[in-house]
Amino acid sequence: MENTLTQGTPYKKIIRFTLPLLLGNLIQQLYYTADAYIVSRTLGVEAFAGVSSTSGITSLIIGFAQGLTVGLSILVSKHFGAKDMSKVQTIYVNNMLISLLAAVLLTVMSLFGISTLLNILQTPSDIWHYAHDFLQIIFLGIITSVLFNFFSNTMRALGDSRTPFIYLLIGAVLNIVLDVILVKYTPLGVQGAALATILSQGAAAVLCLMSIRRNYTFLSLKGYKKQINKEIIFSNLKLGLPVAFQASIIALGVIIMQYAVNDMGTVAIAAYAVASRIEGMAVEPLRSFGMAMTTFTAQNYGGNKYKRIIKGVHQCLLISIGMAILLGVIMLFGGKQLTALFVGTSQSEILELSHMFLIIHGSLYVILSFLFVYRFTLQGLGKSSIPTISGVMELVMRIVAAILLVPSFGFIGATIATPLSWIGALIPSAVAYFTASKHLKKQLSSNEVK
Repeated sequence: MENTLTQGTPYKKIIRFTLPLLLGNLIQQLYYTADAYIVSRTLGVEAFAGVSSTSGITSLIIGFAQGLTVGLSILVSKHFGAKDMSKVQTIYVNNMLISLLAAVLLTVMSLFGISTLLNILQTPSDIWHYAHDFLQIIFLGIITSVLFNFFSNTMRALGDSRTPFIYLLIGAVLNIVLDVILVKYTPLGVQGAALATILSQGAAAVLCLMSIRRNYTFLSLKGYKKQINKEIIFSNLKLGLPVAFQASIIALGVIIMQYAVNDMGTVAIAAYAVASRIEGMAVEPLRSFGMAMTTFTAQNYGGNKYKRIIKGVHQCLLISIGMAILLGVIMLFGGKQLTALFVGTSQSEILELSHMFLIIHGSLYVILSFLFVYRFTLQGLGKSSIPTISGVMELVMRIVAAILLVPSFGFIGATIATPLSWIGALIPSAVAYFTASKHLKKQLSSNEVK
């Protein structure tokens, strides 16, 4: 039980759990960032724009799988916090079955839908084939992403964020090596970058499985057929599917904005893509502290430590707000230099558009601090439908912005759309959290360990 988050000073436990999680999330961002960087430097701006234009589609499909495995891990955390190892093992077996079935379904559906999605997005003809070739390989390897996320989220649910980080790091190094080999020294082009990603994720998934079998012997798959339970499957899906749909809804909003940006030409596509890549890595500290609250909350909820949950939320918010301010300053003074790492210093128009994007967003990262902490805390409490509602609000705000702002203001309208979506998502999350916290206070028992 050394990984339990139910004892010790909350903020110290949260930071200790978050640091490997943060580094792991940054490395996971590095998978696609490395692809984009090497493609840009080796194959040119059009190939880079083609690969980058797929980010919304990959987030829609892969994000669903990632969200599903996060949601499935909530009950693992809860029963681990309650010290019910037998229940944890049964849930693990049923979660693996759900994950494997989801991988098969997502692979078939996504492969048949590539051309349709690219056409709906009105992907420019000069980058269409790059986007298609990249997605084809990525979707063939969905199983590697699903399994890695399933195994790593299971370990995190048990309080171990360090081991998944180590295997992500190994996978990232392998990904970069394979990127260089397959993109620069083979005729595979952008497909080489995609192949590097799925091979690296597959290797990380195998390492995670080996670690689980070695270190968590109570998660044995022996006699798994007898442990398949329809009630447990449905209970887990009630938590997993809303989180999965939330991730896909948010990704759908990104796709809508990509559709709007695609109409502005290759320069705007490249600027929006590179700024989004940079921001994806910049906000990972905020996202990671939020994600840590899912495990922290679920374990303490299972252990009936309600006051500890509220205290942890307050402390995590203070840390996250401080990080948001620091990141905003970095975007203000270093955004242009970060963009130049991807496209060079000669692409002046791309540099200016990307920097404007990063300045506007960076000044509003504090909103994300509140959104992530509240959203992931609610997931840990098992209230996964609320984050879905939050995701719908985020989608609605993006649609409104795409209709009203982009036609009138162009790139700056597309830039403003994202902070507006954060505000739309925060409102239901904040209301739901304060309602839930009042309920927790009513449940406080006099003998709770503080």
